Amino acid sequence: MTSPHARRWPLYVLGTASVCVALLALEQAGTWYGHPIAGALVDPGAVVSNIGMPSWEARQLGIHFPDAIVEVDGRPLVASPGKPRALAWDEAVEDAWASGRASVLATIRSESGVRRVPLHVRPLEPPAWWVFGGSLLFAGFLYLAAGFIALWSGPRSALARAFGKLGLFTGMLVMLTFDFHTTRHLSPLFFVAFAMSPLCWPLLALRLPDDAPLLRRHAWIERAFDAVGAAGAVCFLAAYFSGRDTRTLQSVWTMLLGACFLFFAVAFTVRYVRSEGIRRARLRALVISVVPPHLGVVALTFPLRDNAAAASFACLSLFPLATAYAFIRYDLWGSRALLSRILTRIAVAMVACALAIALSAALAMQLGIPFGAAFLGAGFGGVAAAVLVVAALGLSDRHLFGSRLDYKPTVAQLSEELISITSPGEVAHAVERTIRRWLPCDLVEVVLAENRRPGVAGEDVSGIEHKVSVGAEQLVLPIAFGGVRIGSLRVGEKPGQALFTEDDVDLLQTIVNQGALALAHAHAYQELEARRREQAAAWRGERAALVETVAAEIAHEIRYPINFFRSVFERQSGLLDAEDLEIGREEVDRLERLVSGLRRLAIHRVERRAVRIADLCGKVETLLRDDLGNRRIQLAVPEEVELRCDPDQILQALVNLVANGLQAMGGEGAVGIAWSHGPKSTELVVWDTGPGFDGDPAVLFAPWYTTKPKGTGLGLAITHRFVRAHGWSITAQRRDNRTLFIITIRDEDVLISEDEGTAGGQSTKVA
Repeated sequence: MTSPHARRWPLYVLGTASVCVALLALEQAGTWYGHPIAGALVDPGAVVSNIGMPSWEARQLGIHFPDAIVEVDGRPLVASPGKPRALAWDEAVEDAWASGRASVLATIRSESGVRRVPLHVRPLEPPAWWVFGGSLLFAGFLYLAAGFIALWSGPRSALARAFGKLGLFTGMLVMLTFDFHTTRHLSPLFFVAFAMSPLCWPLLALRLPDDAPLLRRHAWIERAFDAVGAAGAVCFLAAYFSGRDTRTLQSVWTMLLGACFLFFAVAFTVRYVRSEGIRRARLRALVISVVPPHLGVVALTFPLRDNAAAASFACLSLFPLATAYAFIRYDLWGSRALLSRILTRIAVAMVACALAIALSAALAMQLGIPFGAAFLGAGFGGVAAAVLVVAALGLSDRHLFGSRLDYKPTVAQLSEELISITSPGEVAHAVERTIRRWLPCDLVEVVLAENRRPGVAGEDVSGIEHKVSVGAEQLVLPIAFGGVRIGSLRVGEKPGQALFTEDDVDLLQTIVNQGALALAHAHAYQELEARRREQAAAWRGERAALVETVAAEIAHEIRYPINFFRSVFERQSGLLDAEDLEIGREEVDRLERLVSGLRRLAIHRVERRAVRIADLCGKVETLLRDDLGNRRIQLAVPEEVELRCDPDQILQALVNLVANGLQAMGGEGAVGIAWSHGPKSTELVVWDTGPGFDGDPAVLFAPWYTTKPKGTGLGLAITHRFVRAHGWSITAQRRDNRTLFIITIRDEDVLISEDEGTAGGQSTKVA
């Protein structure tokens, strides 16, 4: 795979060539500082330029582009291959200046005809050089830099490539404009940039910040623009090197450039107005810096001729600067690159250094120092000042603001140390040790607040409390987390009573913030550990209570068989009938299953089989006949309905519910079991006419809860567990002076015979 640097070698070559051209343009421009001119600047074809100062004689006489100078002092200006017509004009003006003549006689051909006018010869004044030379060189350099930055950061982005192409050609055009009207040594490069630059602007307007629908539908537009620009460049170069007049082609291309600038300004404004959200934010940084200067250039391009429009050349530098800002602030080219503080500082320093050199050179030239010496001295002074300032800042940071150098390693070391600490006291010691490593003060102490922990409302601790005193304490910084002050950092005097710096306080505040986070973590860890220990103790207590509950449940369940056998044995007749023997055998079998099935009981396994509900109710009445005495259980259950259930568990549940009702009523009242089968639910209801209960019915089923003096509080709890184990539910209600325990049974556990279902008007259900 090709490395990124290998893929960018054409960019390196192009960048090196651009730097060489920029240096050459600067060197050529320097030779025209104070150079004699005769009323106007002219291009290689001796065509009067449209750029110039308002005070120049040609502009006052109405001579402007595309008027051409065809003769000077009676000598015709003749072009030859490789030798522009303007060279003869320059020689005539220089000869007049050298001989002391005040003017030259120029023959001007314009649309209105031919006329001869005297043009005074005078040196190119410094303001004109800086407006049309220095400012354009600087703006062109910024365009080139912005274009290369776009290509570097987003080589695969269509928008970045479009702007890179615009930055390259427009930068060359702007940078070589002064040379094109003075020394003309780089005219071929100017013609290429002049031909390629105009159509780059509408293309950028269609791509910024994303492709317009027109460009998405017709991708060939970009290739067509490039083809038109390349064709224009070929025409310009062919005419230039053959010595033919390029005035007509220049007029057409100047109008094209103005139209493209106007289209760009209007289209860009429209796209900005119609944009929303992040698209508008990305364009906001550009709209103010783009539209005004380019409209000013349009004023120069079209025959509007506003003299104030010349200032727009200096404003052209706003566009690349605003583009660089948009690239950094909103990632205009979609590069997803990391912004380097060092590289950004270098770029800003280079721009500032260039401005400083230009201002220093301008001041030196105003004092009469020659151009070359002024620029050389200003350049040496600017570079030397930059180096000395950087070195001085480094020394001051090292000796006076050492905290800045210690910032990253100190914070990283503290972060690594605090990761494994779970005690607030150890966190405090770690913070103190870290501060003492880089800030040797006579007092470094972390004081933790008592009974304060994160998550509890406390005092407002916004900001840092500074105590500047001569005593032992110089700084007091609160340690807070979640709006609660959980401690404070106290820092004493520095050695020799040196002053604290803002960097010292910033680093201390960062360490305090890390300490606050670590303290919050330590408090949370300790609280979690305490709760874990409490949970473990509760689990052990729960297991012990479970053993007690199981033992109590076993004792509770065997009470009714024991009572049955006691009542049998205590009969005075001593005779057992067949029913007694049958019940006795069943109870013995149930006790045997209870003893051998303790494991099944522990895991709440339910062994279902079909059993008639009437048979279960009959066994309940037999087991409780001694408690019933002369009363009977009022049964309202169908004979043919069967339940899929564990008979032992449901029998015990019914016994518990009926016995609970008998105990609540005492010697009077009635108790019964009723059956209700409907389309929405099936219910088995155990009721009694006792005094009922008060409060939440759910409390009745809690283990050990009882309202009877001799109750165990397990009967209803066991019943609740058995019912829930079947997937059923049980609730308690007080209705019509009756206490009702309602067991809701799943439909699939109800078996109704055809005869019963038809007679009862219900459909047959078979699980």
